[in-house]
Amino acid sequence: MSPDPHPDSPDTPPRRFRSPFAIRPRTLVIVGILAIVSGAFGLRDHMKFLVSAEQADAEVVSVETFDPTEGFTLYRPTIRYLSANGGTTAVVADTYRPTVAGEILSVAYDPADPADARLMDPRDRWILPLWMVVFGVITIVVGIRRARRADPADPE
Repeated sequence: MSPDPHPDSPDTPPRRFRSPFAIRPRTLVIVGILAIVSGAFGLRDHMKFLVSAEQADAEVVSVETFDPTEGFTLYRPTIRYLSANGGTTAVVADTYRPTVAGEILSVAYDPADPADARLMDPRDRWILPLWMVVFGVITIVVGIRRARRADPADPE
Protein backbone atom coordinates (compact mmCIF):
# COMPACT_ATOMS: atom_id res chain seq x y z
CA MET A 1 0.00 0.00 0.00
CA SER A 2 1.23 3.41 -0.84
CA PRO A 3 0.82 6.21 1.60
CA ASP A 4 -1.87 8.78 0.98
CA PRO A 5 -0.60 11.68 -1.06
CA HIS A 6 0.00 14.88 0.79
CA PRO A 7 -3.05 17.18 0.55
CA ASP A 8 -1.01 19.76 -1.35
CA SER A 9 0.57 17.32 -3.77
CA PRO A 10 -0.30 17.50 -7.48
CA ASP A 11 -1.81 13.99 -7.32
CA THR A 12 -4.61 15.10 -4.99
CA PRO A 13 -7.61 16.54 -6.79
CA PRO A 14 -8.58 19.97 -5.50
CA ARG A 15 -11.48 19.96 -3.07
CA ARG A 16 -14.40 22.09 -4.00
CA PHE A 17 -15.29 24.79 -1.59
CA ARG A 18 -18.86 24.35 -0.47
CA SER A 19 -20.47 27.43 0.93
CA PRO A 20 -22.41 26.84 4.14
CA PHE A 21 -25.34 28.53 2.37
CA ALA A 22 -25.23 26.27 -0.70
CA ILE A 23 -28.43 24.38 -1.41
CA ARG A 24 -28.00 20.73 -2.26
CA PRO A 25 -29.32 19.51 -5.61
CA ARG A 26 -31.71 17.09 -3.94
CA THR A 27 -33.25 19.94 -1.95
CA LEU A 28 -33.70 22.01 -5.11
CA VAL A 29 -35.49 19.15 -6.84
CA ILE A 30 -37.81 18.62 -3.85
CA VAL A 31 -38.62 22.36 -3.65
CA GLY A 32 -39.28 22.37 -7.41
CA ILE A 33 -41.64 19.43 -7.17
CA LEU A 34 -43.54 21.07 -4.29
CA ALA A 35 -43.83 24.33 -6.29
CA ILE A 36 -45.16 22.51 -9.35
CA VAL A 37 -47.69 20.58 -7.24
CA SER A 38 -48.93 23.74 -5.49
CA GLY A 39 -49.18 25.61 -8.80
CA ALA A 40 -51.05 22.70 -10.37
CA PHE A 41 -53.52 22.62 -7.45
CA GLY A 42 -54.07 26.40 -7.81
CA LEU A 43 -54.73 26.03 -11.54
CA ARG A 44 -57.02 23.06 -10.95
CA ASP A 45 -58.99 24.94 -8.28
CA HIS A 46 -59.48 27.93 -10.57
CA MET A 47 -60.52 25.79 -13.55
CA LYS A 48 -62.93 23.80 -11.37
CA PHE A 49 -64.48 27.07 -10.18
CA LEU A 50 -64.81 28.38 -13.75
CA VAL A 51 -66.60 25.24 -14.96
CA SER A 52 -69.56 25.83 -12.64
CA ALA A 53 -69.36 29.64 -12.40
CA GLU A 54 -71.71 32.20 -13.87
CA GLN A 55 -70.38 35.53 -15.11
CA ALA A 56 -71.78 38.96 -14.40
CA ASP A 57 -70.82 42.61 -14.55
CA ALA A 58 -70.22 44.08 -11.12
CA GLU A 59 -70.13 47.69 -9.98
CA VAL A 60 -67.38 48.74 -7.61
CA VAL A 61 -69.09 50.34 -4.60
CA SER A 62 -65.98 51.23 -2.60
CA VAL A 63 -62.27 50.45 -2.61
CA GLU A 64 -59.90 49.91 0.27
CA THR A 65 -56.26 50.40 -0.76
CA PHE A 66 -53.31 48.83 0.99
CA ASP A 67 -50.07 50.73 0.51
CA PRO A 68 -47.15 48.96 -1.12
CA THR A 69 -44.97 47.42 1.54
CA GLU A 70 -43.55 44.75 -0.76
CA GLY A 71 -43.39 46.67 -4.02
CA PHE A 72 -47.06 46.44 -5.06
CA THR A 73 -50.41 47.91 -4.03
CA LEU A 74 -53.32 45.65 -3.13
CA TYR A 75 -56.84 46.87 -3.79
CA ARG A 76 -59.84 45.44 -1.95
CA PRO A 77 -62.99 46.59 -3.75
CA THR A 78 -66.49 45.94 -2.49
CA ILE A 79 -68.43 44.91 -5.58
CA ARG A 80 -72.17 44.62 -6.17
CA TYR A 81 -73.69 42.50 -8.90
CA LEU A 82 -76.99 40.96 -9.93
CA SER A 83 -76.85 37.15 -9.77
CA ALA A 84 -78.71 34.83 -12.15
CA ASN A 85 -81.49 34.24 -9.61
CA GLY A 86 -82.12 38.00 -9.43
CA GLY A 87 -80.56 38.73 -6.07
CA THR A 88 -78.11 41.55 -5.54
CA THR A 89 -74.92 40.42 -3.91
CA ALA A 90 -72.13 42.54 -2.46
CA VAL A 91 -68.76 40.93 -1.80
CA VAL A 92 -65.21 42.00 -1.16
CA ALA A 93 -62.52 40.87 -3.58
CA ASP A 94 -58.75 41.34 -3.71
CA THR A 95 -57.00 42.59 -6.82
CA TYR A 96 -53.69 44.08 -7.89
CA ARG A 97 -55.42 46.03 -10.65
CA PRO A 98 -55.98 49.71 -9.79
CA THR A 99 -59.69 50.03 -9.13
CA VAL A 100 -61.96 53.01 -8.39
CA ALA A 101 -65.53 53.31 -7.11
CA GLY A 102 -68.12 53.31 -9.90
CA GLU A 103 -66.04 51.12 -12.21
CA ILE A 104 -67.67 48.09 -13.84
CA LEU A 105 -65.70 44.84 -13.56
CA SER A 106 -66.30 41.33 -14.84
CA VAL A 107 -66.80 38.71 -12.13
CA ALA A 108 -67.47 35.01 -11.98
CA TYR A 109 -69.49 33.62 -9.09
CA ASP A 110 -70.69 30.27 -7.83
CA PRO A 111 -74.49 30.06 -8.37
CA ALA A 112 -74.83 27.86 -5.29
CA ASP A 113 -72.95 30.46 -3.21
CA PRO A 114 -73.21 33.93 -4.80
CA ALA A 115 -70.91 35.36 -2.12
CA ASP A 116 -68.06 33.34 -3.70
CA ALA A 117 -67.25 35.82 -6.47
CA ARG A 118 -63.89 36.29 -8.13
CA LEU A 119 -62.70 39.06 -10.38
CA MET A 120 -61.86 37.82 -13.84
CA ASP A 121 -58.63 39.79 -14.21
CA PRO A 122 -55.91 37.34 -15.32
CA ARG A 123 -53.39 38.96 -12.97
CA ASP A 124 -55.48 37.88 -10.01
CA ARG A 125 -56.35 34.36 -11.11
CA TRP A 126 -53.64 32.89 -13.33
CA ILE A 127 -50.35 34.60 -12.54
CA LEU A 128 -49.55 33.07 -9.14
CA PRO A 129 -50.20 29.41 -10.05
CA LEU A 130 -48.38 29.81 -13.37
CA TRP A 131 -45.39 31.42 -11.66
CA MET A 132 -45.30 28.54 -9.17
CA VAL A 133 -45.16 26.01 -12.01
CA VAL A 134 -42.45 27.99 -13.86
CA PHE A 135 -40.46 28.43 -10.62
CA GLY A 136 -40.74 24.69 -9.95
CA VAL A 137 -39.50 23.73 -13.42
CA ILE A 138 -36.55 26.15 -13.22
CA THR A 139 -35.65 24.93 -9.72
CA ILE A 140 -35.71 21.28 -10.83
CA VAL A 141 -33.53 22.06 -13.86
CA VAL A 142 -31.00 23.89 -11.66
CA GLY A 143 -31.00 21.02 -9.16
CA ILE A 144 -30.42 18.41 -11.87
CA ARG A 145 -27.62 20.47 -13.45
CA ARG A 146 -25.92 20.87 -10.06
CA ALA A 147 -26.24 17.15 -9.39
CA ARG A 148 -24.61 16.32 -12.72
CA ARG A 149 -21.72 18.70 -12.08
CA ALA A 150 -21.16 17.47 -8.53
CA ASP A 151 -18.06 15.43 -7.79
CA PRO A 152 -19.14 11.75 -7.58
CA ALA A 153 -16.69 11.16 -4.73
CA ASP A 154 -18.09 14.08 -2.75
CA PRO A 155 -20.95 12.89 -0.52
CA GLU A 156 -23.96 15.16 -0.35
